[in-house]
Amino acid sequence: MTAQSRPSLTPLFALIAVVAGGGAVPARESGGRAAVAEQVEFLRLTRDEAGQPLALETSIVEYVGQVERNGRSEPVQVDLVAAVHLGGGSYYKTLDRLFADYDSVLYELVAPPNARVPKPGRKPSGAIGSAQQGLTRLLGLEFQLESIDYAAPNFVHADLSPKEFDEAMRKRGESWWSMFTKLMREGMARAERDAASAPDVSMGELFGLLFGSEQGRQVKLRRLMAEQFTDMDVLTATFGGEEGSTLITDRNAAALDVLGKEIAAGRRRIAIFYGAAHMDDFDEKLREDFSLQPRDTVWLEAWDLRDPAAAK
Repeated sequence: MTAQSRPSLTPLFALIAVVAGGGAVPARESGGRAAVAEQVEFLRLTRDEAGQPLALETSIVEYVGQVERNGRSEPVQVDLVAAVHLGGGSYYKTLDRLFADYDSVLYELVAPPNARVPKPGRKPSGAIGSAQQGLTRLLGLEFQLESIDYAAPNFVHADLSPKEFDEAMRKRGESWWSMFTKLMREGMARAERDAASAPDVSMGELFGLLFGSEQGRQVKLRRLMAEQFTDMDVLTATFGGEEGSTLITDRNAAALDVLGKEIAAGRRRIAIFYGAAHMDDFDEKLREDFSLQPRDTVWLEAWDLRDPAAAK
């Protein structure tokens, strides 16, 4: 199958991944602190020396600054915790441990303010939830809403309600279908531009997908998706920019409104736990509107992409 004839997985998977409900790093996870440059990253694909994928990783980027409170200048820290909504079990366990150290964890979930907080083990509902659940089985991963403890006392809802979401879409003239078709068009256009440099899928890989062991098949599928999923430019071009969108821009604005209230209430160490596609906009707003600057980055392994046969 050539690069030109290979269908792009990015549009469908990206839409599913963006709309989720919404300690020490383990030895197998690629973590560690590094000085943050002017341009920060929130999602990356790591490889070995031979160029083979090792892991899909998400970052926690620390932003620091000063706020005026009671006539005094006080330090504040806001961490952008980029998420993929389907991940390995150890990934979510690590996040749960890290979240315990924050004063507040602002989380995404399009739900009414008085809605019951999702608990680990909850089964998703609706078309998006069913698609996410299907992908977890297909990829051998876990679903975020089933793995993260949203009932923790420091978790704070920071998203639109369904009514607010529908109203924001109406004002923008958007619909689920219009957003999906925009994403498909951008994904197809990018696939055509990148066709010459995109790797081909060999007959051996296709054979492995069809007839390999379940574990081997899951890793191969994760690798195919990870190669395309790291291209956040598709989502930025579709839902970001000056025009913006309900899916990212308006929901981020709701989260930042809650952030302002948490800072005013005296919270000094706050996490914003949102999908990776939201993070470029958050990065811009934290710098411009809150005068915060990135300092450190920690990387966590979300998907293990190592070849199980090679490991043996």
